Amino acid sequence: MSKWNPQEWLEASSLEYYLGTEEVTKPAGLKLLEQSGIISIQPKLSSHSGLIPSSSSTPSVTSDKGHDGEIIKVFDEGAGLGQVTSQLIEHLLKISNKPLDRYQILLGDHDDSLLSELEKRQQTFEGWSNVTEIEKLDGVALHKPDNTFDYLFGNFLYFLLSDPIKGLEESIRVLKPNGVLGFSTWAYSGPFHLLQHAIALLPNYPFNPNPPPPGGNWMHPQWLKQTLESKGMKDIKIEPYEFTQTAESAAEMSRKMHHVVKIVTSKWGSEQRELGWKVFEKIEDLLIREQGKGPVKITSVALIVTARKP
Repeated sequence: MSKWNPQEWLEASSLEYYLGTEEVTKPAGLKLLEQSGIISIQPKLSSHSGLIPSSSSTPSVTSDKGHDGEIIKVFDEGAGLGQVTSQLIEHLLKISNKPLDRYQILLGDHDDSLLSELEKRQQTFEGWSNVTEIEKLDGVALHKPDNTFDYLFGNFLYFLLSDPIKGLEESIRVLKPNGVLGFSTWAYSGPFHLLQHAIALLPNYPFNPNPPPPGGNWMHPQWLKQTLESKGMKDIKIEPYEFTQTAESAAEMSRKMHHVVKIVTSKWGSEQRELGWKVFEKIEDLLIREQGKGPVKITSVALIVTARKP
């Protein structure tokens, strides 16, 4: 990474700090696809039982879509580097053997550097070229017609938007009746807690309130259930999913936390560049101390949320 150094790390583009970090959110993305019903994985992914029992089974509309030539329309919102889409297409191609021409997948993001990379992947990744569209979109103002998509996925998305509730409402608006909304959020972010530990070891840092844990209310299953019910959603299922994020070394894991450190230190003013880099160094030191100089891992818990639009 060209800007991964003490002088330039703040100038890195979204693409530069996300490249190589796809594995951080891919496990939750795959679980999200499974819980939505768009794919079926046997054996089931390891997970704890649902925190909130659903009054019905997991939403699944795959069986009643695609008949008589009907296209199944999927929206990968806040697509990033296409972690959700890549796993969906791979599953359709290599596991379920379902014809790709039954699917139309829109990947939306607001960042130009990420969109440029997605366009490259559209031309080079197997199965992408004929079924994917890529578009610059604002999550709180999608500018898409009502009742457009059969599935909409937001992998660690809503709590990052400028107006998360408006973003959720927009997602529900563009879903078709009987369409499935699926999103993930943090219940416990291993990287964030490691970052808090690293900051605590600094001798001094700016007196600004640290941001709350990533997600705020979006980390709480009861709040999520109540919010979705208030928006009229049905068949709500919220399941905690514990997974590990791995790296070949402590230094690599520290680099994978580039974006998190940038967000958390964003109010540190003129000291952000120097002290932020010291945070990366502390993260690396902590991981070496606790796990040694070889491969390292961090454990996190996501909330996997699915619901159906009546």
